[in-house]
Amino acid sequence: MKNLSWYIAFRYFISKKSTQAVSIIMYTSLTAIAIATCAMFVILSVFSGLESFNIKLFSDVNPDIRILPATGKTLPDIERVEKILSSHSEVKAFTKVIEEKVYVLFYEKDEIAYLKGVDENFLKVVKIDTCFQAGKFPNTSSDNEAAFGNALAYRLGVPIDKEYYASLYMPKPGKKLISNTDDAFKKATVHMTGVFALNDQYENYIFVPIQLSRNLLNLPPNSAFSIELKVKNNVKSLQKQLKDELGKNYIIQNRQEQDASFLKMMKVEQLFIYLIFILVIIIASFNLAGAIIIIILDKKYQSKSLIALGYSISGLKKLFFTIGIIITMFGVVIGIVLGTFLTWLQSNFGLVMANPFMPFPVKFDLTNYLIVLITVLFIGFSVSFLSSRKLNF
Repeated sequence: MKNLSWYIAFRYFISKKSTQAVSIIMYTSLTAIAIATCAMFVILSVFSGLESFNIKLFSDVNPDIRILPATGKTLPDIERVEKILSSHSEVKAFTKVIEEKVYVLFYEKDEIAYLKGVDENFLKVVKIDTCFQAGKFPNTSSDNEAAFGNALAYRLGVPIDKEYYASLYMPKPGKKLISNTDDAFKKATVHMTGVFALNDQYENYIFVPIQLSRNLLNLPPNSAFSIELKVKNNVKSLQKQLKDELGKNYIIQNRQEQDASFLKMMKVEQLFIYLIFILVIIIASFNLAGAIIIIILDKKYQSKSLIALGYSISGLKKLFFTIGIIITMFGVVIGIVLGTFLTWLQSNFGLVMANPFMPFPVKFDLTNYLIVLITVLFIGFSVSFLSSRKLNF
């Protein structure tokens, strides 16, 4: 009986209908499901591409592992931490970092920026030097060189020239009232050696030698706010070992944990888009419900003949439910094939541009295929089941 239902349903699907309107309604419902499926797959592929692109972009400046103090700003017992890191064969390189907000003044233009002091091992840990638009990374043994984010350099108008210096001001710690503004800030002057371009998060950053940032903050030699690591192979295994060895006074973050807020935002945006497309597919499925009901009416006399031959009412309901499944499956297959084709075109030819220089990134992901299949088939099957219950003689 089950195979007979599929056979009759498929014949109903491909056979000529009594009126042209029935065929139009049926194929309209199939087209609506296909378009909704295609759109959902393409959008999910774009989000997967954006997520991969941003993770790759962050990998140029975010280390494999970052060690932070659990309390305060300065890492405690930093010599012990360095000794432990040096003993691990999985640690390819590590660098000490100091990061703090700073007031920047260049002639009459000023900005609040993020100052990141780094040592001579920094470029062994991250690939920031590959992101320079002009110039080069500052010499970490110098005390007056700096690299500026492109947006910050543009707003201040700082040139790559040793003859022009920008002033960095850092508030001095203390509790007394300020009687002289000169005593309230520690000052340093730097000339720009290069301009780098990453993303919005790093457009207001300034990279300087770590000793310069220590002087501005009045920190002792060898002090640091964090230590960043380049790992050879297994990041998670090393992270677990360091947590056990260093203890509760330190926070050990992998790259995903460093970007947790950004990745969470991406996931939330993707969830909202997914929910919107569920609504679109439900609306598209109204056409499917209408098509099944119209087919029930169109095949009314044939259905009575089947009943006369011994076919049960429940069997007829299963038959028209099967027709809805066939329409849904054809729509899903067409939609996924079309979506895959459009995604391939975007991936290879960049049909839609995110900006004048870069097309929207897309990524083929098996998870997106499964999400689209499960979502559309579930909604289509549910609508088909409910619509087939409308059979009444």
